[in-house]
Amino acid sequence: MMPNGVHRKLYDLAGAEDDRRTSPYCWRIRFALAHKGLEYQCVPWRRVEKDLIAFSRQDLEHLPVHQVPVLVDDDTVVHDSWSIAEYLDKTYGDKPSLFGEAKGRKKTGMFLDKTCLHSNVPWW
Repeated sequence: MMPNGVHRKLYDLAGAEDDRRTSPYCWRIRFALAHKGLEYQCVPWRRVEKDLIAFSRQDLEHLPVHQVPVLVDDDTVVHDSWSIAEYLDKTYGDKPSLFGEAKGRKKTGMFLDKTCLHSNVPWW
């Protein structure tokens, strides 16, 4: 059980220090969770800690290594920032939408690619 009844964990890429978060893909999900107003526990993860997210059952035939973000929402495990965003929008449809309509989904992807992938500093 997570603190304060929070049932969501986000595994987020960390640097040498826990407060150094370096992945724009993880930033996307932190933005998405904040936008939807969903509480979560952030778990720092480093590339040498492969066993920590082995439960996510990523298809290692197509991926050379385990990757983050990984979201655990009660019994559901989702990895890949885009898959997590789609999961959040579908599962928490009563919260503000991440995409709006179908056109919004495409524009959101383009916006995130241009902002998160070309920024070295998180915005929160």
